Amino acid sequence: MRHGSSGGHFVRAVDVGLLRRDFTTLLRLGRVGVSELIEARLFIEPEVARLAARRASEEDVKTLRGALEERADVVRDGVHPRLHDIAFHRLVGGAARNPVHSLLVDTVMDLEFDAVGPQPALTADDSAQVAAAHREIFEAILKHQPERAGEAMEAHIMDVQRRLARRERRTS
Repeated sequence: MRHGSSGGHFVRAVDVGLLRRDFTTLLRLGRVGVSELIEARLFIEPEVARLAARRASEEDVKTLRGALEERADVVRDGVHPRLHDIAFHRLVGGAARNPVHSLLVDTVMDLEFDAVGPQPALTADDSAQVAAAHREIFEAILKHQPERAGEAMEAHIMDVQRRLARRERRTS
């Protein structure tokens, strides 16, 4: 906070990290469930993917490609790819070049990690389907195809919702 020339106050810069932490804490206190998070993701992430397809730089594309390759490597090594899946969504948020969207994606992914856990009991088929969906989103961003990117993201989130619901039915 700084004083302006006429005596008023204005915010000089916002620490997005602090804002993200505070926003996440507020939502955690509200005991947000998986269904609410999926609903929020369906509202936010397809548009973020569209923006990423319009705005992604060559560096963003390179980073997204590297994230997909790293995910494939950890799966081959028998490691659960959850953290890599979350990282992919965060990178798409960053490629949208809008700090508000990036903050929202980061927050929703933090909350989903808390709600679903670090290693959801998904099958090898589930993991392969997530990888294929991420590849489709990436290809749309690479080719600067906003509608395809948004549709791919929406289909991916809806597929994850179905898979998580199936997991819940199996464990209850």
